[in-house]
Amino acid sequence: MTVEFKGQSIANLEDWENLIFTGKKKKQWKEGRSAYSLADFILKQNDMKEIEALVAPVINGNFVLDKACPEYEARFDTYRHGREHDLGIWGKTEKGKTLFIGLEAKVDEPFGDTIATAYHKAKAKELNGKKTDAPKRIEELLNYNFSPVTYKDFDLRYQLLFSTAGTLCVEADIHILLVLVFKTDLYDPAKGRENQNDLKRFLKRAKAKKMTKGTYELNPNNQKLFLIYKEVEI
Repeated sequence: MTVEFKGQSIANLEDWENLIFTGKKKKQWKEGRSAYSLADFILKQNDMKEIEALVAPVINGNFVLDKACPEYEARFDTYRHGREHDLGIWGKTEKGKTLFIGLEAKVDEPFGDTIATAYHKAKAKELNGKKTDAPKRIEELLNYNFSPVTYKDFDLRYQLLFSTAGTLCVEADIHILLVLVFKTDLYDPAKGRENQNDLKRFLKRAKAKKMTKGTYELNPNNQKLFLIYKEVEI
């Protein structure tokens, strides 16, 4: 499998850092945190073997993963910026189906603000005369994920709201949202439990069907999406 960013090959941790984590993103590159842990996992630990093992049960047949792109931006609407997957992975099955995996890497970082916080921040900008499409995007994503929308939905985490759309918008026959939690020396168990509970609340609201431990099927916008959650001991 090849790993590349904007057409440039990534062969080691230095390539990963120098091609992506520069400028404002440089502060995200720290040993023990999610960006570094993901790169190390993919390039040095066990390549794609564990990822292949995780996704195999939902694919039901032989497959290959042939390309991965860190910080892959998937445009799910016409607004300014899309969903940036920590790693986008493409593959194909022996029967000719295509597959896409949108990977979200965590140590103990939260799934963003609550939807309420994100919405209120955006509306405050709008009320102060600052141009923003964020309120409209949030409203559209709520309708994309839930029907009907309720006031309790605003307590869920915003990152999960657009992760579904950002995975399903990529052209493929099989779509998988993969959440990997790296338990490094910097992992905070209390924060980790809170994040897992946030994910469980989202899955319950989305009426996700549990397939096996850590693997779920949900249908936002009447499209099939598999979500896999896995904690990785480092």
